[in-house]
This record gives sequence, structure tokens and C-alpha cells, in this order.
Amino acid sequence: MFDTKRIFVLLMLSALLLTACIPLSMRQRSDAPLSEGQTLAQLHLEGRSETLCAAWIPYFTCDALFASDDEEVCRNAVRVYLKKLREFGINTVFVHVCAFGESTYPSAYYPNAPGAHGHDELRIFTEICAEEQIALHAWINPLRLQTEEYMNAQQSDALICGWYRDLNTKRLNLSRWDGRWYLNPASSAAGDFLAGVIGEIIAQYHPAGIHIDDYFYPTVETAWDMNDFAASGATDLAEWRRENITALVRRMYAAVHTADAETVFSISPQGNLSLNRDELYADIEKWCKEPGCCDLIVPQLYFGYENDTCPYADTLAEWASLPRAASVAMAAGLAAYKVGETDGFAGSGLREWQTSGMILARQAADAQAVPDFCGLSFYHADALLHLPELERDALRSVLMAEQENAASGNGG
Repeated sequence: MFDTKRIFVLLMLSALLLTACIPLSMRQRSDAPLSEGQTLAQLHLEGRSETLCAAWIPYFTCDALFASDDEEVCRNAVRVYLKKLREFGINTVFVHVCAFGESTYPSAYYPNAPGAHGHDELRIFTEICAEEQIALHAWINPLRLQTEEYMNAQQSDALICGWYRDLNTKRLNLSRWDGRWYLNPASSAAGDFLAGVIGEIIAQYHPAGIHIDDYFYPTVETAWDMNDFAASGATDLAEWRRENITALVRRMYAAVHTADAETVFSISPQGNLSLNRDELYADIEKWCKEPGCCDLIVPQLYFGYENDTCPYADTLAEWASLPRAASVAMAAGLAAYKVGETDGFAGSGLREWQTSGMILARQAADAQAVPDFCGLSFYHADALLHLPELERDALRSVLMAEQENAASGNGG
């Protein structure tokens, strides 16, 4: 009886997806300039149209993959890991290359991340992603830096360290909150800094995209930027902060497309639209509606169907209803890491991820059924690869059905 129910559910999920697949051009190409020692095969893959099926690879996974001092050991670890993701159906990865104001590649802007153990992680990921036919997007946290203790101990000659040691540039371009430093969103130099980071990454590694997530303003407290706000002449603090973040986003978008017109600039904001607007000061509606802010929005829809504040189905529909410019695509970010766990912020949905069968597969199918969504992304890759067997098989059935549909030319 159990096997019959299982087969029925898998068939139903597959059938739903066969009618709901929207392809996304991966924009892979082979005409970007080469860095020394690179080959065309290490750049973008041949042009193809696929539904986005992505996974985030966060810094703690990168640290584990690059734990050895032996580069060949690290390469083999990355190769095995990416092969597993490709076998799962993943065609795109968002790889953390700057999580806390440190880079996992040689940079003029950031000190090297200790977890990289001296390896050029981005180079290794670039090469092996090309081998495995996986599109790589370089993921940075644009504002978040390190703790005060760490910044004080840093001896690097990277630009961000020079700013920190110089009292004037520190005052103008950096801000501290709750023991951690951040780039100051009100500083135009901060926008130039991020544009430089983006140009550096694209020139050296030619990724398919540059990706940022949801770390914008770290607090709603007025004390954090009261001097900058007073000097600005603005009268509405919340609107001024939103304008600052939008200016940074536009600056990053312009930097991406100046460096390479075909590179994708994507943003993964919080799934709660009111929280984005009123606490993080991210004007998502504007970014979707107005060209020049991003190419792809991947909201973090990390909610169960029974979540009291943001039930999944309603939140998915809310995002789908946002007016979007023709140049802006949207995909659904899903919470693989919540499967089997309690959800402390879900209210009455506290145990939904433990008691509701195949929830991730159902959410994937629902997102694919949105007519103009371009695909899915899962946070995070480790959680995806370690799903319980039944959950894994149900989700893979959904993803494989979509790929077969796209390959047959019925993807929309």
C-alpha cells in the first residue's frame, strides 16, 4: 500500500510539471576574453535554454571542500560534489565567494578568507563547473564585513583593510553595528568599491552571473546612520535608506553589464515583502518593475504551507503578482534545509516540515506551475544532497520530469 501511494504521488508531481516548465536562457557563451592560462571550455557553456534548477553553495560548504592544503585533494572534493549535484538535476550553482568581507580568490579589494587555505576557490569551481556543464554564479554579501576584533587584527593590504585603518575613510565608508562592520550604504564610495569587486571577478573568472542575497541594512535603529541622514537633507529616514540600497543595486547592475553585457545580475531577497521594505530597506517592487536593477529575482520562499505569517501558497502568489519589467526574470528559492526540522518562526506550522510528506517536491511543483517563473533554487546544496530518501525521490521526479519536458521542446 505504501509503495502504491508513493508511485501515485510521484506520477502526479511529474504530470503537473510536464505542463508547467518555463525555460531560462543560461546565457552561456564562448566569446568572453580569456585570462592567462584559461581555455574557452572553462568559460561559459554552449548556448542553451533550460529551466533554472539551482543550488546555493554557502561559505561553510566551501570551507569543508577546501579544508586540505593539497589542491588536488580539494579539486577532487569539488568534482565529486558537483557531480552529485548534476546527477540530482542541478544546472546552476550560486557559489559563495565573499561572505564576510573576505574573498575566496586573490582580490585587490578583500583580504583572503582563512577558510580557503590559500586556494583560489573560484578558479577551481570555474574549471570544474565547466567540466560538469554547470553554470556558475559568484555570490557575494555586498555590505557585511567582519567583527571588530578580526578587522583590528587584519594585516592585509586589500582596499577594505586600508579603509579600515584610515580614520577618514573608515568614518565615511564603513559603519559598525552590534560588534560587526559593514560597508556604509549611504557612501557613494561603497558603490564604487562593489563595482570594482564585480569588475575584478568578471575580468578574471567570467562567471555566468553575479549574485547577492538579502543582507542589506543590519538594523532599523535610527542611531546607526543618524549623521549621514542629517547631512543628506532628506526628511523620511525609511525612504532615504531604500533609495541608498536601490542606488547600490543599480551601481552593481551597471558594473556587471559594463564588464560583460551577457552576465546575469541576480538578487535573492527575503521572502517576506513587508520585511524587505520596512526592515531591510530593499525596494523589491521597484527592482522588479524598473529596468536597470537586476536580471533575476530569486525570493527566499522558505515557508511551509501552514506558516502563520507567510504561508507558502499565498506568498508564492504574492511574488508572482508583482509587476515586472520584461528584462526581469523570477525564480523560487526553496528551503531544502528545513526538511525534517522544526520551524520556530512558523507559529502553528512549527512541525510541518517534519510531518508533511514530500513538502519540498510539492513546493517545487507549485512554483513550476507559475506561468512566468523561470525555475527554482535550493538552499542549500548540502541539505539537498542529504534529503531523506522519500523526499529526495519525490523531488528528483519533479526535476527530472521538467528536464525531459524541456529536452523534448515542450517547455513553454
